[in-house]
Amino acid sequence: MGGRNKALLEVDGRAILDRQLEVLRPQFPSGALAAVLAAGASAADAAPFAARGLEVLRDTDGGRGPLAGLTAALEWSGETLLFALACDMPCVDPRVVDMIVTRAHAACADIALPVDGGRHQPLFACYSPRCLALFLREMAANRLKLSALPGAARAAGLVVHEIDAEEIRTIDPDLRSFVNLNRLSDLASR
Repeated sequence: MGGRNKALLEVDGRAILDRQLEVLRPQFPSGALAAVLAAGASAADAAPFAARGLEVLRDTDGGRGPLAGLTAALEWSGETLLFALACDMPCVDPRVVDMIVTRAHAACADIALPVDGGRHQPLFACYSPRCLALFLREMAANRLKLSALPGAARAAGLVVHEIDAEEIRTIDPDLRSFVNLNRLSDLASR
């Protein structure tokens, strides 16, 4: 995105972040929402998130990618189940969020996430506090791919609950919740 902050990109006249907060605020109590920024992010980078009432966190290990961000968020959430959402998903359906959170609780899952044709959505998922040790081990071993987390979690004895995309399609037929924007051209084709 040429250095642009994806969360602040506008889709249909509104920042992605504002679209997401509209969905998340009714589902999570006040003070339970945070944004994770890169370790070296400036106060100016943090200002738009703080202005929206979000706790601003920093990656635990700068330059280590999304796993470092998930680790920081999980450390922040303490003993609470963490729902993680990528900042570049403008079409989140609250019913899909509710399905994932409900399933995580019902299955006593350490990770609950959607899967579509074998492809996981690790940045639209729930993580229990028990995942923290796994995340720290994976980062220490320089295994940073989020797609490997479900397998690593199972190997560590954690409970992984996968929610098939076909079931999610019953409430989000086109899986628009999982659409993410990675290039400026994605905005135009949206």
